[in-house]
Amino acid sequence: MRRTGRRVLVAATVVVVVVSVLPAGRARVKAAFVLAEALGVDVPRPLAPEVSRRRAEIGGTSGDLYLPGKPAPPIVLVPGAAPKGPDDERVVRLAFSLARAGRAVFVPELALARREFVTSDIDGLVTATRALDDDPRTAGPPVLLGFSYGGSFALVAAADPRLDGRLELVATFGAYFDLVGVAQAVTTGTSLVAGRELEWDAHPDATKVFREVIVGLAPSEVRRALRRALDGDVAEVDLPPEARSIYEFATNSDPARTFELASLLPDAMRTRLEEFSPSSVAGGVGAPVVALHSTDDPVVPYGEGVRLAEGIDGARLVTVSLFRHVDPDGGRLGAIPDFIRSWRFTSWIIAAQE
Repeated sequence: MRRTGRRVLVAATVVVVVVSVLPAGRARVKAAFVLAEALGVDVPRPLAPEVSRRRAEIGGTSGDLYLPGKPAPPIVLVPGAAPKGPDDERVVRLAFSLARAGRAVFVPELALARREFVTSDIDGLVTATRALDDDPRTAGPPVLLGFSYGGSFALVAAADPRLDGRLELVATFGAYFDLVGVAQAVTTGTSLVAGRELEWDAHPDATKVFREVIVGLAPSEVRRALRRALDGDVAEVDLPPEARSIYEFATNSDPARTFELASLLPDAMRTRLEEFSPSSVAGGVGAPVVALHSTDDPVVPYGEGVRLAEGIDGARLVTVSLFRHVDPDGGRLGAIPDFIRSWRFTSWIIAAQE
């Protein structure tokens, strides 16, 4: 029996060593640590490198750069509409964890943190990714990793011709695919995707953020009147025609009418909606795409994750209920299947550069 026990121990040790040596095995081990730390669990990592965090300007874009001490595969980590931007504690925790997994991580400072949609953010992601790819502190093609609206911005950036052939992977968590699709779910509680009705229970903040975005994308001359109408201070009939079409789009309650109403918006606004919708450039994303989305996401409808998977050729979607948008749901941390799915998603990100 003792001999059998020793054989089992030796066999188990060999398996652990082999798993740790092979690239796929290393990726899974590193992914487990990254995911655990991202969920707020402190885990000992005695073999991890010392990581430095510093302010940097990469390709003209300011942000925080995390370095593991030697040239490493680069990740551009794109936060969503988090007011603290690169200083958001969740972003900092994840960036340190990825850097301890042997990655050079750049977290850009974007106007998106202030819930502003500006094309300079997209351009900044493109130029920063190119510059990071050429930086002597990095080794190998970059990964774009975006959260919430930042994931959508990352997809739009990935379709830019300046990044052709440069990206290893694009990974998104809780991203939208089409801003008109977001409007459909926010205003009606339903996403219509490929003939399916996907019900959605929005967080009150989702409506607030959506309306801020819509007002920000509207022509400047009608923004004040539109905002007052959405706040209930001005009647729809008193709005100028341009603002009226936007108001009707933003307050529509019939999901079957959403895309029709979008076609009636002012030309400039339709253009703006397309500029920030990955759906408009899906054919230009040349890198592999992986996406994680929670069925219970109260901020970005799960239907957008389904749209993304169906709209980008070869995209892989992992569905969980472990998170409330991009934050872990404390009441569900025992959901082992969801943890395993999240681990698989994280493993894809790490394995792409291992």
